[in-house]
Formats: sequence, C-alpha cells, structure tokens
Amino acid sequence: MVAPYPLMLLSLAVGLGALQLPVLPRVFQVICAASGMALIVFLALRSVDSLNRPAPPHWVSRALVLTGVILLILIPALITAFQWQTRQLSPLCQREHVTIDGRIDGLVQRLPGPRNIHRLHIRVGQLEPRRCAGPRRIRVYLDTHRLGLREEAQADEGAGDGSPLPIKDLKPGSRIRFEAVLRQPRGMVNPAALDGEKGFLVAGIHAVGSLRSVSAVDPSLDGIFAIKARIDRLRAAVSSSLRNRVSGRVGALLAALAVGDRRFMTAETWSRLRMYGLTHLMVVSGLHISMIAVPGWYFGAALGRIGTALMGRGSATPFLAPSCAMLFAGSYAFLSGMALPAQRALLMLSLLMLPRSLGRNVKATEMLPIAAMALFLLNPVSLLAASFWLTLGAVGLLLWFTSWRGRSSWLRDLWDAQGYMLLAMLPLGLFWFQEAGSIGAVVNLVAVPLTTFLVVPLLLCAVVLAPLWYALADHLLEWAAIVLATLWSALEYWEPMLGPWGVLRVSPGNVQLFLALFGVVILALPRFPGRIFSVGLLLVPLSIPDSRGDDFVELLFFDVGQGTAVLLRQRDKALLYDTGGGPVGGPSVASRTIVPALQSMGIRELDTLIISHDDRDHDAGEGDVARMASPQQLRRAVVSGSTGEACRLGGSQRFSPGVTLRFLSQHLPGDSDNNGSCVILISIHGRKFLLPGDIDSAREREILRYWGQDLTADVLLAGHHGSGSSSSRLWLRSLAPEVLIVTAGHGNRFGHPAQRVLDSAAASDIVLLNTALRGAISFRVFPDGRMKCRTLRHRKAAFWRRGDFQRDCRPP
Repeated sequence: MVAPYPLMLLSLAVGLGALQLPVLPRVFQVICAASGMALIVFLALRSVDSLNRPAPPHWVSRALVLTGVILLILIPALITAFQWQTRQLSPLCQREHVTIDGRIDGLVQRLPGPRNIHRLHIRVGQLEPRRCAGPRRIRVYLDTHRLGLREEAQADEGAGDGSPLPIKDLKPGSRIRFEAVLRQPRGMVNPAALDGEKGFLVAGIHAVGSLRSVSAVDPSLDGIFAIKARIDRLRAAVSSSLRNRVSGRVGALLAALAVGDRRFMTAETWSRLRMYGLTHLMVVSGLHISMIAVPGWYFGAALGRIGTALMGRGSATPFLAPSCAMLFAGSYAFLSGMALPAQRALLMLSLLMLPRSLGRNVKATEMLPIAAMALFLLNPVSLLAASFWLTLGAVGLLLWFTSWRGRSSWLRDLWDAQGYMLLAMLPLGLFWFQEAGSIGAVVNLVAVPLTTFLVVPLLLCAVVLAPLWYALADHLLEWAAIVLATLWSALEYWEPMLGPWGVLRVSPGNVQLFLALFGVVILALPRFPGRIFSVGLLLVPLSIPDSRGDDFVELLFFDVGQGTAVLLRQRDKALLYDTGGGPVGGPSVASRTIVPALQSMGIRELDTLIISHDDRDHDAGEGDVARMASPQQLRRAVVSGSTGEACRLGGSQRFSPGVTLRFLSQHLPGDSDNNGSCVILISIHGRKFLLPGDIDSAREREILRYWGQDLTADVLLAGHHGSGSSSSRLWLRSLAPEVLIVTAGHGNRFGHPAQRVLDSAAASDIVLLNTALRGAISFRVFPDGRMKCRTLRHRKAAFWRRGDFQRDCRPP
C-alpha cells in the first residue's frame, strides 16, 4: 500500500511544477515519460532480483501506483492549460471589431463609479469573422451611457420598437448578439501583487473587451445551461428583494450570505472585513454549507425513525440522514451560485457523507487524499490558485487537530477548534496575502458563531418562507438584519481606535512559513513537551523581518497600465512619485498594485509623496496609498488650501546619504496641468534618474535652456507615457540616457508609445523599456555606483505569461 498523504503531496507538487513550465509539454510526451519512468523502475528491480538480492514485490506495485497517480494529475492539468492556451484570441484580431452571438453567463455586475459600466461574462456561440474564432468564454464591459441603454424598462406601451434596450433585459442565460472590440487577457505584473494573467487562466477567460453595440437580446432559455441560468435569475431576484427590504451595507451583506451575490459590497466594506479577518464569512463556503447540512441530517434522521417505526428495522432508512444533509447543503450551494469555494465545500461534504449513506463508517482522515484529488479534478489549473492550497491546508489542519482531541463537550470542542484554526491560518494568510487582522482571532470568536448559527439560519428561513408565509419571513429577515447591523456597528465603532495597527502587514518568506506551520502542528499535540513554545513559532512571521537589501537603493517603475507610479526606497525610507490611475468613484489601480508592494516591503509610512499633477492617471490612487502608508510630506504641482507643499523650481531634498532630489520645473500661471508637472531629477550614488511627468516638447526645451548642458540622465521616464508630443529628439539627445522608460497601458487607445518616440530612441541608441511589455521595472543602485536593472514580467517564465522570456533589461 502506498502511503496516501506523501503520494497526494508528491503528485500535486508534480502537477504544480508542470503548470509552471515556460512551454507546455504534449500529453503524449507526459505519458511516454511516465511510462518510461515506470519501466526503468521495473527493470531496476528485475536486475536486483537477478543478482540474488530479491526486492520486495510490492515495490513494483508502488512504482506503478505512483506513476498512475502522477499521470492522473498531469494529464487533466495539461489538457486544461493547453485548451486555455489554444482558445486565446489571435494576436491579429486584437482591437478589431468582431460580432459575437452568445449567452450571458452568471450575474451582470455594475462596477462602482458614476459611468454606469457593467461587466458581463459571455459563453460564445459564434464569433465573426471566423479567423478570430477561438474564445469560448469572454469578459466584456458595457457602458450604458455611451450605448444609450436605459437603467429601467420604460413603463409606457409605446416604448417597444426602436427604444433603447433596458439593462434589466440583460439577464443570466439571455442570448445576446453584439459588436465588440476584444483583446487577449493580460494582467499587470508587480511585486507581491496578484498575477492577473494567472487569474484569467484559473477563471477560464479567453478574451476581454468592450461592447460597441447590442443588436439583439433574447431572454428565452434553452440548451444545457438553462438550469444554471434559472438559478442565477432566482439569485438575482432574491438579492434584489433583500436589498429592497434592507438598505445599505447590511442589505448587501445579507445578499452575499443568502445567494452569494457580492456585487453590491463596496471597497470600504471589504477593507473593514479584511481588517477584522472576516472576509471568509462573506464567501459561501465550508463553514456555511456544513452548518446547513446539520438540520438536514436531523431531518433525515427523523424521517428514518418514522420509516423504521412504519416498515420495521429491515427498511433501507439509514441513508436518509446523510442524503437529506446533502440535499440541504446542495440546495444552499446552488442558491449561492456554486462558486468555487461552494463547489469545494460541497464536494468535501459529499465524500464524507457518501460512505455513511452506503452504511460504511470511514474516517475523515482516510478521505482527505481522495477529496484533494476530487478538488483538483473540479478545476485542474486551480493548483495555481492560493484558495486551493488554503482549502486543503485548512481541512488537513482541522483533521490533525481533531485526531488528537479527547472526549469533551461538543461546545468545548467547537470553541477549541475555532481558536486553533484561527491561529493555524494566520501564517498561511500572511504568506499569500501579506496581511491579516491584528485582532481577527478575537473578533472571529464572536462574529463566526453569531453569523453562522444565528444570522444565516434566520436569513435562509426567511428566503424559503417568503413565498409561503410572508409575514413570518419578514420578521425573520428583520431579526437577521438587526443582529448583523449590531455586529457591523460594533466593527465600525472600533475601527478608528485600531488605526493603522488594525491590520498586520507582513510578508513572511519560506523559512518563516515552515517554522510557523511546524508550530501549528506541535500546538495540536496534547502531550508534547514544551508545547506552549509552539506559540512562539507561530509568531515567527511577525518577529523576523524580511531582508530588503540594505546595501542598495531601489527605484521601481510600477506597471499600472496607462498611468505613472515610481517608488524610491532604501531600508525603511520610501518616496512615491504619482499613484497610478483608476475610474472616477471606482477602485484605483494602486489598490491592487502599489499597496500590496508596500505591504510586502514592510513600508507603513512614506517619507514623501509627490503628485506630479492633478490627473486621474497620476493621482487616482492617492487616497488608497495614504490610508495604507500615510506620507510625512506631500508635494504636488498646485496646492489647494493647506494640503501639501508646491514643487518649486530649483528646490532640493536629501532622501538619504548619497541620494538627493532636485526639482527642475514648477507650475507657472497659464500652464496646462500637463506642462505644470513636477519634474524631478533623482541622483543615487552618481546615477541620475529624470521623471518629467506629462510635459510636452515646448516645456522640455525651456528646461534644457534653463539648466544648460550639465543636465543629463542615465535613466529617463518618457513624458506623457510616450506621447508624440513629448520626448523630442532634442530632449533625448541632450540628456543622453542609457534607458528610456515608458509607463503605458497594453494596447491603449492613444497609441502610446508613439512611433516618433520609438524612432527617436532608436536613432540615439537608447534602450526603450515599456511596462506594458516588461511589467514593473526595477533599478538597484549600489554605493559604488553599480546599477542593476530587472524586469518582472518574464523573470517567471510560466506559459501563461505573454512575450519572450527576458531576465534582465537588455533589449530582446
């Protein structure tokens, strides 16, 4: 018998490694390689036998079992990854107008902000022209104002033909024909930030784009997706009813708990939940689904007793309890939209209940390897997602804890298990997300029982009873809302008192994580000597600072799309020039790029924040950055009121020994916002970096005339993201930089960088690096003046990353 746990971990590790390869191997190559391995093992054993040193016969079976399990992991993972790769939009069809006929998959989401932009997922039935066909599932964005769509259906009878299409007609499962501009799914690449392209792979998105016109919508349902579409429409109706009955944040939270509809939860709501470590409560997962299975079990057991009383002990009633538990849990999972966490929870529960329904008593520990394999088969590329390993780790640690527990009351067991899991998941959460609620363990001890055993049962009873007994359902909903509102008010009250210490922001390395998990394992052992010291190992990620290379100064150009953000840091000192873009009223790009990077670097405070000028692609993330790392000093082109200090021509600032800033320009009366940008020259141990904001060629000439021939730069940021109105030949020739950096969005509608800028850089033999193609770009300058440059996009040569593998900043 092959040990199941090492076999499970080894096979999953092999699958994870295969998905990290720069080029996917063909399935037949994997089969041949695995078969060759098995053959080599078999022949080696035979040769040992021929030397009269008989090997145990079970070695052969172990080798064959190991090979089979590895193949079971590798083949589905590689097939899924290969299908995603082959279904990508052709590069020749990027930014081209295409006509799509498909069906809306899932709920339509309205993005925050005043522009009324909606996000839809489409299962493509037909795509024209045929040479662009390939994508099967796409994500598109719809601007209702630009397309002239109505938010509500018109009430008058004459609003039928020729009137704009109401958004409410865009229902889950509706067939829709539209014209769109598509592009390949591409994400920004920054330190410690989520990998956007990997996210598209795990979600199975083959193209993204924007709708240009909608020609027809048919809400009728047919085909294999009709059942799922009807469930999604029911979810949308229940969500709308709950939010109409209970307004505000509490209504949005109730909708998330009842039907998994998190579309109306604001960024502020998520921020507060993260601060207290409560985000898991708003995801319908194992905690909620297991709770719903409990009344189902008792209901089935009661039916079983009735059946036994009526039909005798020989009746087949023992299966009723686990079957009803699965029915209750499955109904809730489907009502919540069967998101990936709900699928995993339902699958794990099914594997535990199935043997019981067949009259067999199987230990949960024996089912974990099978459950891990089943979780993998749900979505083979989910091996790349942190949620897969968090789910597997949480279940494994819980089983480890319960296996060492003695007999005690169920209430004591529940309390101890919850406390253990909160401590156990702390290092895992810090490792993957670089943050955790500082008092999350204490808050969860109160919030989890309240939500799980009070709010959710009352809420689901209200949903079920609403069509049958509306008055009672309304009272149940009101009670659930009161409990949740009380809890939310308490969280809101304590938030200002916690301040910046409400969230632990640490980025533990592999060694710290291993020591912390070792402490978690020891903590569960009841008779282990010195068990109390394992708590110290749990705190290792918080007590050992991550080395940040104290011997160099780093200048990091973030990949923020069509925007600018540059970080200067050394040890615990940091200066940020601009904060990237973002939609008005919506989440900024900084919240998912700059903020995670600052968290991973342990930067809680900025020495200086410089906003080059007031424009959305430069200052949209100012609020998010300031909340995470408040600046001691704020400088900007134009000061309104008493906020900050204006950039002054000729001003200078000492950042650290050997590192200085000089302001080369300032906003003058009559200047446009772009020409009034703060232009700064950063000198680092003799190396010079020039950041010009969005100035044009006219202001470039003025700066050159003022500062004369002494003005040079080793690295130059292209003005206005590489616009043709900036980075003139005179500017480039006079400054004579080695490297020209362009911070622009991939496939942006402005055509940045302009061909004129590319030609000028090539004519001056300047290396041009574009964050859209290279990801974030880092320059490290050492005290002796050595400078090392690296780009982040292709340092990890995984197959889902687009472009050629490039480890450093040399031109391809």
